[in-house]
Parts: sequence; C-alpha cells; structure tokens
Amino acid sequence: MHYLLAFIGVITYIGIKLYDDIKTEVSSTSSSNRENFSNEKNSNSSYDEHKQYMANVEATIHKRYAIASTSLTLVTLGSLFFPSLIFISIAGVVYTTIPIWKNAIHCLKKPKFDMAVFDSLLFLLLLITRHYFILALVNWIYYLSKRFAYQVKYIEQIIRATQIYEKIPKVTWLLKDGVEIEVPCEELNVGDTIVINANEIIPVDGVIVNGTTLIDQYIFTSEHQTLQKTVGDQVFAATIVLSERIYIRVGKSSLDSLSCY
Repeated sequence: MHYLLAFIGVITYIGIKLYDDIKTEVSSTSSSNRENFSNEKNSNSSYDEHKQYMANVEATIHKRYAIASTSLTLVTLGSLFFPSLIFISIAGVVYTTIPIWKNAIHCLKKPKFDMAVFDSLLFLLLLITRHYFILALVNWIYYLSKRFAYQVKYIEQIIRATQIYEKIPKVTWLLKDGVEIEVPCEELNVGDTIVINANEIIPVDGVIVNGTTLIDQYIFTSEHQTLQKTVGDQVFAATIVLSERIYIRVGKSSLDSLSCY
C-alpha cells in the first residue's frame, strides 16, 4: 500500500509539473509577443540579447537535467550495492534544487504561493525524512518536465514561424520612377519604396512615407488589435493593412524581416 501511494503521488506530481511548465512557457511566449509589438518590435541588438539569454537558460536546464539523471543513477546504485554513492547523489540533488529554493523565497516575499514553494517544501521534506531515492526521482522529474516544456516551446515557435512565412506575399508593387512595378519580394533592397493596398499583407519591415492606415498585428499578438499608422511610423512584415493605400520605405530585406521570428 505504501508503494502504491508513492507511485500515485509521483504520477500526480508528473502531471501537475508538465501542465504547469507547459502553461508557463506558452503563456510567457504569448506575453512576450504582445509586449514586443505593443511597444514596437525590438531592435536587432535587443533581439540578439534575448535569443542568447534563452539559449543560456536552455543550456542551464540541460546541464541540471544531466546532473539530476546522474544523481538518480547514483542513488539507485547506492541503494542496491554501494551505500556511499547515496551521499554523492545527495550533493547533486542539493546543487540542482538551489534555484528552486531561491524561487520559493522570492515568491514568499511577494507573498505568493505557487509551484516553486510546493516543490521546495516537498524536496526539503524528502531530504529530512531521508527518502533519498524518491528525492532524486522527483528532482529528475522536475528537470525532465522543464526540458519537455522547452521542447514544446521550441515546436510552438517553429509552428508560429511557419505560419508567418506562409502569410508573407511572394511579390509586391515597387514604386520606381513614379511607376508601380510588380517584383518578387526577395529582390527588394533597403531604401526601396513599395505600395501596399487595403487588405494586403506587408511583405517586409519598413517605415510609412505616405498615407495613413489601420494595421492588424494578430499574427504576433494573437489579438485582433488595430493600430493606426501614419507617415514616420514603423510597420512589420506579415501584418495586414486594413484600410487605405500606403507607401512604405523598405527598412529590411525580406530575409532579414523574417529572421527575428
């Protein structure tokens, strides 16, 4: 009966962690999208810094997952064959749970009770009661769920990028010597002036040089928020012109416009 309850508890914890981590990662992506485009899209340097930060976070999670896996292996071997390995395993578990306890302390200062507080209390209880195998197992599950959540986030970003790419028109109207010429978007150069009519999708990032219109940025914010744009305002690839014709000076090539997505 004891083992059955422990098994049910572990399965329940797995389910709660996966739900919480995936919900957190997906909602954080959506919030980031809304923030970026409500304050205009980040500069290239800011985007690169954010991308590097996310890469560092993912690398840290992979590192801690590897340590958690090693700790679980050591405590298993220690329980079966070499008891001294248990102490090495505990060191690995304590190292990987330090960020969890820090998050819990930060939450309690708000005050706020969330999964970080629950996790820290659970780990502390298991450590005090010397349930080292269950402690290492729960710690491994914690980082497994984090790793899985980042994989879900990565897939979500690929799907989003694919949706944006599919919406980008392949040709547009280039204004040259007072004449509108239909050209492939890939042939546009920075400084060119293109013409976008109502209900058409903007193919590249740029600045309006003539006209006033309403822009729908749903593809980025997931909300149908229309913004009025006029001369001097920046507009972005994959957004939709809802009214009036506008003239846009190309700020980025089609490839560079998509690179931030």
